[in-house]
Amino acid sequence: MSKTIKVTVVTDNGKQNTEFEAGREDPVIVTHDSSVTLMSTLLQNHFISGSFCGGRGDCGRCRVQFLKGAAMPTAIERSVMEPEELRQGYRLACLTRPKDNCVIKLALTDAPQVAIVSEMIDVTESSDYISQQKKESEYRKTDVTEPISSGRELIIAVDLGTTTIAMQLMELETGKVMDTYCEMNPQRCYGADVLSRIKASCEGCRDELQRLVTEILVRGAARFEESALKRQAVIRGMCIAGNTTMEHLLMGYDVSALGCSPFVPVENGLQEYKHPAWDFKAWLAPGISAFVGGDIVAGLYALHMLSCFEENQAQSGQVKLLIDLGTNGEMAITDGKRMIVTATAAGPAFEGGAGAGIIGSDMIACTAALLQKGVLDETGLLAEPYFTDGVIAGSPAVRLCSKDIRDLQMAKAAVRAGVEILWDKMGKPEIGCVYLAGGFGYYLDVEAAFRTGLLPEQMRGRVQAAGNTSLAGAFRMGRDLYRNRIDGQRLDQCLSSIENINLAKEEQFEALYMKYINFPQSFSKPPYDGVWHK
Repeated sequence: MSKTIKVTVVTDNGKQNTEFEAGREDPVIVTHDSSVTLMSTLLQNHFISGSFCGGRGDCGRCRVQFLKGAAMPTAIERSVMEPEELRQGYRLACLTRPKDNCVIKLALTDAPQVAIVSEMIDVTESSDYISQQKKESEYRKTDVTEPISSGRELIIAVDLGTTTIAMQLMELETGKVMDTYCEMNPQRCYGADVLSRIKASCEGCRDELQRLVTEILVRGAARFEESALKRQAVIRGMCIAGNTTMEHLLMGYDVSALGCSPFVPVENGLQEYKHPAWDFKAWLAPGISAFVGGDIVAGLYALHMLSCFEENQAQSGQVKLLIDLGTNGEMAITDGKRMIVTATAAGPAFEGGAGAGIIGSDMIACTAALLQKGVLDETGLLAEPYFTDGVIAGSPAVRLCSKDIRDLQMAKAAVRAGVEILWDKMGKPEIGCVYLAGGFGYYLDVEAAFRTGLLPEQMRGRVQAAGNTSLAGAFRMGRDLYRNRIDGQRLDQCLSSIENINLAKEEQFEALYMKYINFPQSFSKPPYDGVWHK
């Protein structure tokens, strides 16, 4: 039976330990329904921006310390926290359900800063970019790149990502980027992955999830329309590319079938999206399956990998592989005539390690360095004295623990197994080019990817960063739709010939997954000698 209790949130050194209530210096007393988690009350009173793992306890970012009246720790809390932390009253707000009046202090862990990549790299450049300098980018909401020429026709391209949303205003004729508008996806307050948002939508938040994203699209489009009007340019259309769940949430569809087998989308073809604020057409890129959505199709379109639209592709015979890594890992392989696609759950490892607070590309680099120094062995075991407390590594410095390493191992093993299964089903051809799409591929140290076993040695010299292929493909698709060069029927015919592989049903998958869970022995160093230099 539930009851209403009082939760006192105290300040830390005269300041509230949250960016939302930074001005309050006195303890704040809020009421709490004992039948729900503490997270619910913290959300309602704006002490926290959301649950990054959807309330599963995976990310550990909603830590609070009970100074009085601590609830008994749950089994999950016992597994992710040290005994001493539990004795000190630390709990996870998304799991703990205090039953009596209590006093807490927030100990929230910040999410890693995510740079929004809106650049599409020229894929005609030399393919081996292992020695390229690390690209630098800062989070920004707006970035004007060029003045808009008078009288131009324009297209708005949108990459509707799970983590970030990027919009670009582009000249229809030249493809030049006129303006860029980016924001973090506000749906993250309901969880960092699509399964968390499917769950939230099914539990009554469907309209709110739709509203959060719609408002960003409206803000970005309004900015672009103002720019176009001042320069006598005209916006002719918008094309939105997102994974199947993100597009369903934007359309307000019932997503319950996306969260359970057999994972059937409500609609996977080309769709028109209408908003009363716009007098131009907007389209949603079509998808292939529940797990290979419009963002991947747009990427394939941008990279000239869809043979039904690219006559020269079929003649070349070069085998191309696209890998797009985020909370999910999507892969596609083609020889110009046949295409096979698949997807695998990667978890948070490639979009900001849940516990480490580090973006995925940096996590790969740090892990490779630990392997090289002998602090980490091929099984993922940290040497003493780091086995218990973790190791400080990277720049900026972060603490990596055994769980962070294990999360990365599981994610890279799943991706590596998926790549090998696609290659096998294609007949084990020589792969001519490997495109790494998205923010992960954009910032990835490819040598570190080889050292950790994410990429096989046979791919050396063939790997190419492709940037935001979803955004580039959204422009190209939107332009061709406006010009009537393509339509929904032709897109459907093209995508219907693509083979979609469910890795969970592949007999090889489990064996390959276990084969690649360890790091390559060839890169392992002698045991740690007691000296670790960051």
